[in-house]
Amino acid sequence: MARVHLYRTYRWIDKDPIIGAVKTIVQDEKLKNNAVHEITGIATATLDGWFNGGTRKPQNVTVTAVASGLGYVRRDRLLPDGTVEVGFEKARKLDWKEEAEKQTKFMLKYNPKKKRKAKRKKNGAG
Repeated sequence: MARVHLYRTYRWIDKDPIIGAVKTIVQDEKLKNNAVHEITGIATATLDGWFNGGTRKPQNVTVTAVASGLGYVRRDRLLPDGTVEVGFEKARKLDWKEEAEKQTKFMLKYNPKKKRKAKRKKNGAG
């Protein structure tokens, strides 16, 4: 039987509220998932899983990568009743074309294509 974790001050039923907050960022910036991928390097399948799929609790590191890549920082608010309202705040204005170019250069530098290993000849084979 699956264990259910309940938090008095951070409650949600369907999906973690952070997903809605990130979706708001993407919509406010008028970006498609493919453009977010080009800027941040986060796979479009990950974004589709958050916004339209079955992902309920995304990894914090991935959320941070998307938000910071789009120029946002986390700014949650503690409401008078003690619950947390998840949110982001625009920290810097970015040129999306320039950011996509930076991401491409980063990927080429740190994720070079692997060289194929030469197949070893079997004994007796020419």
